[in-house]
Amino acid sequence: MANSFAADFPEIWSRVQQKQFFKETVAVAIADVSAKSQMGVGDTFNKPYRSSNSIQTYTRGTSITIDDKTDTQEQLSITTQYATGFYIDDMDSIQSNYDLIAGYAKDDADLLNIQIDGDVLAEYANATSSVDDGDIGGTSGNPIVLSTSNISAVFGAAHSKLAKQNVSLKNKFAVLSPEFENILVQYGAGRDTSSGDKAQNNGFIGRFYGFDLFMSNNLTGEVVISMVTEPTASDTIVLDGITFTFVASPAAAGDVDLSGTVDTTRGYLEGLINAPTTTSATVIALSSENARRVGRNWTATNDDTANTLTVVAKGVGRLVASETFTDATDSVTKETQHNLMGIKGNISLVIQKSPMPKIKDVETKMGSNILNAILYGIKTFNDGAKNLVDVQIDSTTFSAGAANI
Repeated sequence: MANSFAADFPEIWSRVQQKQFFKETVAVAIADVSAKSQMGVGDTFNKPYRSSNSIQTYTRGTSITIDDKTDTQEQLSITTQYATGFYIDDMDSIQSNYDLIAGYAKDDADLLNIQIDGDVLAEYANATSSVDDGDIGGTSGNPIVLSTSNISAVFGAAHSKLAKQNVSLKNKFAVLSPEFENILVQYGAGRDTSSGDKAQNNGFIGRFYGFDLFMSNNLTGEVVISMVTEPTASDTIVLDGITFTFVASPAAAGDVDLSGTVDTTRGYLEGLINAPTTTSATVIALSSENARRVGRNWTATNDDTANTLTVVAKGVGRLVASETFTDATDSVTKETQHNLMGIKGNISLVIQKSPMPKIKDVETKMGSNILNAILYGIKTFNDGAKNLVDVQIDSTTFSAGAANI
């Protein structure tokens, strides 16, 4: 007969909960945050720039032509707002092993900061210069298939683009994806961390070609989908794990109506991505969680002339795309990851309200709502744009993207 002592064995609980893992933020390390000191009140920061000067040939004894000068106003609007909220009952707080409010409030603050970070890195779109395959001896207009054989040429091209803008080449930075960093490591360049060995400080991972290197999972991804013919019923497009299905009678989340005309159908898909919470006769809204993510960070642009739909997603790291089109002429034709290089301090960021939890008692409950919110604005002014380079990398050979916010 076997002994049975199981009733005597206690279950032991960890003193701390498991870690949550969030993306490293780099925005403060590369942006200009100096305007915040002037923005104790107000919602607009003005920064004008002067018109270009010109010189002329002078003939002795003749009048010099007097040029008109014009100042152009540029404004940074501080209007972007996001919030989080959750409820914790007092009874749960009393009986829990853990500080529930502190743990979840920290997670929310991290997510809010990640949103700001993704918006800053999306300023690649306002860079004066870009580097694509044509800049390193390939085909202009195509993203670069990055390899150990061309990675140094990419840095060289970015440096050259900045130099041609006559900007100061001090304080260069490069925000790279983990995939880009991996290829750099394979290249064997050896990242110099001798400057105080600041590794893992705001994503800092070393130096190469005079650039301070930062690694980020929060870069912008872009895909171009070619739709030349009307899809067949049940054809799908999958973007970052979200499925869009073409059907004759939309009924499920992500369904898109087959209009009979490809330009119109493509337009329906564009409308659903740009308004993911809206259900109509032609589209069905995405699930609540997917709609929040897409609504914050995705933009779709339909081009009837080119027969394409371009989808840009901030903060995904890599926008993974696939399709099941019946017609072989329709496909995902381009997948681009936008890495960002430039000179520090040329993306203006004003955070008027940083993440800070606020505990509010709920009148009819024994507990509290824990609320958090941010208020900020981002702008790349005219002079700042000259200091930035959009480095376009082909991400089709990369593994799936980062965990998304």
